[in-house]
Amino acid sequence: MELLSLEFNENANSAIYNNIRILTNIDESKINIELSSTDEGNIRIRYFTDNKLKKREYIEKIIGKISKLLVEYTKSEGINCLKENYFYFDEEEVKGIISDIEEEIENDIKIQLIFKNKFKEVLEQSNTINLNGFINFRLKFIKLYVAQVVERCIDSYLMKKEYMDFISIIKLIAESEENHYDIVNVMFNNNKVQVYDKNMQKLKYLNNVEFSAELMDKSTYDETVINILLSVSPKKIILHDSKIDKKNKEAYNTADIIRRIFEGKVETCNGCKYCEVLS
Repeated sequence: MELLSLEFNENANSAIYNNIRILTNIDESKINIELSSTDEGNIRIRYFTDNKLKKREYIEKIIGKISKLLVEYTKSEGINCLKENYFYFDEEEVKGIISDIEEEIENDIKIQLIFKNKFKEVLEQSNTINLNGFINFRLKFIKLYVAQVVERCIDSYLMKKEYMDFISIIKLIAESEENHYDIVNVMFNNNKVQVYDKNMQKLKYLNNVEFSAELMDKSTYDETVINILLSVSPKKIILHDSKIDKKNKEAYNTADIIRRIFEGKVETCNGCKYCEVLS
């Protein structure tokens, strides 16, 4: 019994042809696959089974593979959109943005459901489907979709780049300062990140210059903690992160920024007597 038949033209869509293995790599021994060429020069893939009772289940598996193929096609469209419209990025920047584009499309469950539902609509009319025609007429929205994905990924990349550039500047400032303290302790106490000296005396803001004012949105990190550390310029920071609540976005981001700015100076404590006292 034939489950369904797919046709596509090698020259009409290279992204489909280059990923043909997705359509033929089905982990089900009861589904038989036959490849052939049509008189029109198309490639035809036919799916058969002798198990009529599982027809619906097998068709769902095949549609899942088709959806995966369409995701790969959508990724290629996103990459083309980036290269055609945003040519001012260098090679390394393009690689980073492409990685983000592919990740967003890969993880977009909604677009995968749309692909499956659109395909099922066509399958109700015929079990022989031309993939090139299906994409050109049923998936016209992909152009707009990938344009939006690309724009979001570029915005995200530029924000991350600005963040990393600023981290680098702050790092240079920290490295240029004379060391005022040998050791400081950074701990999570009373739902906030706080700074203590080696004798566990709490430190307060010691400098009027706010080095980190533009580092991030103030709601996502504790600016005061960063400024204290920059002011005292410690040789070593003991980060007591066993008590830092990962759900506390401000605390978690503050710890991450400390690691980035003071790279090579941060020692992680996973539990000590001070952690227990302040728990």
